[in-house]
Amino acid sequence: MRRALLAVLAVTATQFAIAQQEPIVIGASIPMSGGVSTFGQHSRWGSELAMEEANAAGGVLGRKVEIDYQDNRCNPAEAVKSVTQMIAQKKYVAIFDGLCSSAALAIMPLVERAEIPFVVANASATSIAEKSGVGGNKWTFKVNPTDASMLDALVAWLDKEGKAKNIAFLGEDTDFGRAGSTGLEEALKKRGHKLAMTDFYQKGTADFSSVLAKIKARKPAALALYAIDADFQNMMRQWNGMGGGVPLTGRVLVDQVPKEIMSTGVLDGTTAVQPYDVNIDTPANKAFVEAYKKKSGGTAPIMVGFESYEATRILLDAIKRAGSTQPAAIRDALAKTKYDSILGTTLEFDKNNLIHNNAVILGVRDGKVVVLGFSKT
Repeated sequence: MRRALLAVLAVTATQFAIAQQEPIVIGASIPMSGGVSTFGQHSRWGSELAMEEANAAGGVLGRKVEIDYQDNRCNPAEAVKSVTQMIAQKKYVAIFDGLCSSAALAIMPLVERAEIPFVVANASATSIAEKSGVGGNKWTFKVNPTDASMLDALVAWLDKEGKAKNIAFLGEDTDFGRAGSTGLEEALKKRGHKLAMTDFYQKGTADFSSVLAKIKARKPAALALYAIDADFQNMMRQWNGMGGGVPLTGRVLVDQVPKEIMSTGVLDGTTAVQPYDVNIDTPANKAFVEAYKKKSGGTAPIMVGFESYEATRILLDAIKRAGSTQPAAIRDALAKTKYDSILGTTLEFDKNNLIHNNAVILGVRDGKVVVLGFSKT
């Protein structure tokens, strides 16, 4: 009896001790204000959902997990400021995301000098992976596909369908947009094609009518877009007002087109590539969508939320496997990742610390988004 009581007391004492331990803290630099704040909100929903699931299952290493979100406004200078402050506090076991490519690229030298893991969930610039792993920065790990690998998957699909000729390009004048142009050019060249024309615009542009009219006048077979958030919404309203007239392709954010525009049929014929789509009809994705909607108050996940969710789960898994919160141990565990994705593949980092998940090929038919198929990045 006495031994049983002592055993119970020992377990209770252990549980109390664990509960009193300091939480494991991850630092996150994402845009929570400014023109890309919608993406920042989805990034937060995705990462928080993964964190809450882990805490409900007992935490990681017997400790609660927390994520400290700092606003970088999708601005490299703000990203540097936020991450510099995190590093100085020396309480963060890893840094998360950056979200925008220019912000992530600005963060990379900081984490390399501080020797702390940096997990990129959403920034898509090809140069991030080129500079990681054997590229030099052993502390940066990129979970989402690069622009180059996404566009290669798309062009392979378009070429098979006989739709890879006479494509025009329009993208924002940032690392994101420039990487899209380069990736598309290389993917087309590999298959004997080239871009018909290339245009860039400044973020925050109010009037796209002149550049869209110029592109339509050239009568390309398709227009590849690299635009996000407020700029994309603005462009879609103006494109609808002009009556469309050219099929869209590229990284078209079909899940963010207002219903009143989609229903007009102006985007019918669009063929886009994305890392994720809510319409993927698998049990794993249906469960994720249901959990995400509960977290977000009814809002369905977009690619940013999905990528942040899986990237956070991968990071938490690495901490668990490392058996330690030491940054070097977490980095080594990340390099040995084998994670079963919602998209049905087992994810591992390559020599550039880059994961190659499935790309989702999407189409718009009769005013509705449809999943056409998958292609490995």
